Amino acid sequence: MDDQFLAVGDVVAATVTKSLPFGVLVEYADVSGLAKGVTAAPGDKLSLRVLEFDSTQRRFSAELA
Repeated sequence: MDDQFLAVGDVVAATVTKSLPFGVLVEYADVSGLAKGVTAAPGDKLSLRVLEFDSTQRRFSAELA
């Protein structure tokens, strides 16, 4: 898979993997992400806008789209 398949501004449908006090951990195409300030339950699907993408560590930060 191309390391640059996620770009800032992309909107993705990610699945919540864990709820935290400050947001949720999500997964999209085997890449982990963090959405701060979002409340959701594990298994929920969220439409998120990518804010940052680290191709080296294969993780991203996002906000609700």
